Amino acid sequence: MQRNALWEMAQELRDVLPLQVLDDLEGQVLFSELRMRRVVAGEVIYYRGDPAADSFVVHRGMVKSVLQDEQGRELLLKHYGRGEFFGTLALFRNGPRESTVIALVATTLLQIGRGGALRVLARNPRATSFMFELMANTIEYLANQVEAIVFLDVRSRLARHLLELAKHGEVTLRQEDVAAAIGANVFTVNKTLAEFGRRGLIRIKRRCVSVLDEAQLRHEVRP
Repeated sequence: MQRNALWEMAQELRDVLPLQVLDDLEGQVLFSELRMRRVVAGEVIYYRGDPAADSFVVHRGMVKSVLQDEQGRELLLKHYGRGEFFGTLALFRNGPRESTVIALVATTLLQIGRGGALRVLARNPRATSFMFELMANTIEYLANQVEAIVFLDVRSRLARHLLELAKHGEVTLRQEDVAAAIGANVFTVNKTLAEFGRRGLIRIKRRCVSVLDEAQLRHEVRP
């Protein structure tokens, strides 16, 4: 793929990425390490334990970060959609991947090499602050996930999860993914989703879920 086409893809994310903090040289350095990767639904981007060399930003689509046990059961850590980074620990340490990342739908990724990214971060404090803020937000999100699983009931956890997903617009869900994300069984998830649908809080059509009444759904999130 031609480099100018790759850079144009990056420019499409200007509304969510602060590319303006890069000067021309930094942009060229980062651009030299940029690669495009297309994956289909269900494809693994990387496995937990793989060597970590690059980070990624979602150009279009959605992926999930999960932990899996030997029986194939999943604990969903986080979804990543348009303009969101994942695999960023690769920029700050040499070590294996901390989770497995799988495409939920057909997804286009921009893959950023560690070398170029580190050269940019070393000379640009604003870019470094942006990456640290992203990582801090991820830590806060995971802490809130643990808190929700411990202190909220299934109905509240499901409502909270749907509100998080609503930030990405209409999304395609498997009940198994939702159950893994909130620490519940599939039967309870299906039952509660159907109830939310009957009450007009959400719309479910061919696995696509849209939040219709955000205020009422927030009211469902209570200890």
